Amino acid sequence: MSEKIYDTLKKTLEDKINSHNLADQPIDMTCKALSAKQAIGTPDHDDYPIIKGKEVMVEADFLNAKGQSFTDEFENKAYRVKDLLSMDLSTNRKRASFIAGLNAVYRHLDLAEKTIHCKDKEPVLCAEKLSDIIQKDSKILLVGHQPRFLEKLASYCQVRAVDLDKDNIGKDFFTVTIEPEEHTKDAINWCNMIFATGSTIVNNSISNFIDAGKPVVFYGVTITAPAKILNLTTFCEYGH
Repeated sequence: MSEKIYDTLKKTLEDKINSHNLADQPIDMTCKALSAKQAIGTPDHDDYPIIKGKEVMVEADFLNAKGQSFTDEFENKAYRVKDLLSMDLSTNRKRASFIAGLNAVYRHLDLAEKTIHCKDKEPVLCAEKLSDIIQKDSKILLVGHQPRFLEKLASYCQVRAVDLDKDNIGKDFFTVTIEPEEHTKDAINWCNMIFATGSTIVNNSISNFIDAGKPVVFYGVTITAPAKILNLTTFCEYGH
């Protein structure tokens, strides 16, 4: 299923490139990893994965329009915009560049907003908005250890959380024990709503949640343009 998703993203991007006459223009797109401060500023908490060095933010710059994606693998590389259409998407590294590039192109074409991560106090403010979309006592599966979201959700919902970071698995955060990826299917069966990191589009696990048969909301800037193309529900209150 994931291969079909990436094929859809490529095909839609190709249509946009062609319809806006971008394919043959000498336009470079540079992908680079940002420092934690560049990506998230100086928030009040230091427990975010990017600050702990577990993830990086890849940023693509396309005609001064910026698109970002979270990933555990990255490359610093320049691409022509048409290179995105033939890119091998078999690794997180390449998928991160592709998604960042897709976000940047969509931002340039005014087809997507909020392609740049929130900073400083904004992650806390964003978490406070969760009660606007998630009802009290809901059974929520949180995919990805976003500490402010977990803290807020655990205060008024039933929560299970799965994460790929082995250093988090088995540990309690805000009374919730972080579970391994292997527990995902059971947690999906248990929950009545999935709240998943948009970086699932980079680590190739997104189809597990799209096809789960449960309401799903994807959070963060990584998923911005893909969500527009795939008609997914998203949550990103303070992206830029």
